[in-house]
Amino acid sequence: MAEVTVVGGGLAGMTAAINLARRGHDVVVLEREERIGGSPLYHPSGQGSPLKLDALHAYLGFEITPGIEPIREMAEIAGGKMLPIDPSLIHAYFFERGPRPTSLDSYLYELARGAGVEFRFGTPIISQEDMAQLPPNTIVATGLHFEGFDALRVPYLTSYHFTYKGTCDPDLNYVHMFHDTYTSDYGYTSALRGIRYVHLFNRRKPISLTDRERFAEQVAEYDGFEVPEFSEFTFPVPASTIKTPRLLAGNKILAGTLAGAMDPVAFFGLHGALVSGKIAAMAVEDKERGWREFQKCVSVYPTAYLLGRLKEMQPLPLSVLGFRIAFQNFERLKLAQRIIVEGVPGYRCLRLHQGVRS
Repeated sequence: MAEVTVVGGGLAGMTAAINLARRGHDVVVLEREERIGGSPLYHPSGQGSPLKLDALHAYLGFEITPGIEPIREMAEIAGGKMLPIDPSLIHAYFFERGPRPTSLDSYLYELARGAGVEFRFGTPIISQEDMAQLPPNTIVATGLHFEGFDALRVPYLTSYHFTYKGTCDPDLNYVHMFHDTYTSDYGYTSALRGIRYVHLFNRRKPISLTDRERFAEQVAEYDGFEVPEFSEFTFPVPASTIKTPRLLAGNKILAGTLAGAMDPVAFFGLHGALVSGKIAAMAVEDKERGWREFQKCVSVYPTAYLLGRLKEMQPLPLSVLGFRIAFQNFERLKLAQRIIVEGVPGYRCLRLHQGVRS
């Protein structure tokens, strides 16, 4: 078996590493941070995604249960009106991200180490020269960092983000989504395992101080706490063209966000990261098979991209009204529920792998 280098110790990179190591490859993961758990800019945090859990476990070849749990409470706040949502309708789960022992990152790290994967922390790969020195079939899964996109010339949009991390009652478990005229995307709040997280973002342009304050006022009203300050940063999202998703860049194999395995409408990327990590490992041994599987993984991307562009073109008040109408009737909108679940990157791989039905 071959020696394989994986750049990036996030969900996609570690999934690839675990699969390769279990097949007998010698795997080294190069991670820019000094520890597991991603960027301290936005982790630790609770992140959500629709999941068909049993099918995902079967596809990946391992379970992820210790790092996740069902979302118990969800609500949509559209234009200042709160609309409860039953999380079970979309199989909604929390992923704990970050360096804590209870996180999914830490769980995958222990699985990888148990399989014999070597980790080299504090090893950034940030330039074209760095990439060129890596061997062929290196898997690059650098996530939400500009350097990976720029070095491999993968197109992206710059998105603008405002976050707050704090603590809360460890028994709290909820996600509140906020749609209003302060952003053409959305904001959300979450509480999971004692971590409180607030996130407001917009693709293409910054969010004004006035609009951030309006969002914070709604958070205080519906979540019952004041946001003392926001951290501000930008990162790339693979939603700039209809042809963004790609498995290969020269002699490198891509995975996760860098590969475009992210929903270009709501930016759900957790499911796609895991599935594309498995596919990247597959491509090390058989590029043709990996390519076919990757096409299934991102098959919904063109449609989702066009829907996202259509949403961007709508006047914000009309868009907010649409969310209010949709979530007022969400329990009856079976097609909408199905689209949310099946629209995550990688779902088709699971469905064809095990015959999953919604």
